[in-house]
Amino acid sequence: MNTRDLDVFVSVYEAKSISKAAKERFLSPQGCSKIIQKIEHELEVPLFARHHYGVKPTPHGDVLYHRAKTVIEALKGVRGDIDGAQVLKTTLTVASTQGISAYLTRAFMKDFSANHPLTSLRVIESPDTIVKARLESCEVELGILGGPIDFSAYHAVPFTRHHPCIVLHKDNPLAAKSCLSFPDLDKQPIALISREFASHHLIVNRLRNSGAHLDIVMEATEIDYCHRLAEENEAIAVSYDFAAWGSVRKNTVIRPFEDRSFVWETFIVHRAETELSAHALAYRRFALEWVERHRERLFTWPHGDSASEATA
Repeated sequence: MNTRDLDVFVSVYEAKSISKAAKERFLSPQGCSKIIQKIEHELEVPLFARHHYGVKPTPHGDVLYHRAKTVIEALKGVRGDIDGAQVLKTTLTVASTQGISAYLTRAFMKDFSANHPLTSLRVIESPDTIVKARLESCEVELGILGGPIDFSAYHAVPFTRHHPCIVLHKDNPLAAKSCLSFPDLDKQPIALISREFASHHLIVNRLRNSGAHLDIVMEATEIDYCHRLAEENEAIAVSYDFAAWGSVRKNTVIRPFEDRSFVWETFIVHRAETELSAHALAYRRFALEWVERHRERLFTWPHGDSASEATA
């Protein structure tokens, strides 16, 4: 066993539940259970008695808990001593299109810091045009841009994928539909993200190619302002799945597009003629592996009827 295993054991012991501990540790219940089984196998004793309402520590579990707490506290003291030493950290700045940090959640930053304690990560979110300017001026090594990407200018690897969706007032006649087609938005008042974002052009081009006549009444720098206009029944917001469900409002509903091939992709990029530093390479490798490992836990469209209302 290692300190990570002990941390998981302590979480299960204190929560008296594998599922609750798994959620706290950002693990699947199956993964959490396997760690407990691994420790039990190494010690050759049962640590918990399983019940339908959770788990109850055995006497062996009680002993390990107190020992584990001592070990963990001692290691924290060691970490404090190390952090207090004159160790130089490298600051890595990543310029990102807006919304990606909200999608990844704070868990990403915490896990990166735990795995790369000598790299201080700084993320600057802004429109894609500003991200590109920061890359061109060499202010940053790495950027996260929305597609499509100019591969002659950037080396790019796919990072995240999101579905555009619709947020509209619950009294809007279109709210009666479980999902919407592009022609449904013909001549409707539309609010969407500013043209400084690559996703703006992705949305506009797809709608125009469908033959819909666009009536764009608002281009916002913050997608949440578009959601607010939808709540006030002043516009129909074209948003993204994780952003729409991350700020639901009591008078709005969220609808997917019928065309599920309609996706907004982001890429981790750097200038084509440059080579990345070791810290930037480590970040890119960590980010790609982390998202792949946690993708299903970051955002999934809520279970049940796709036409269910998004209530606060």
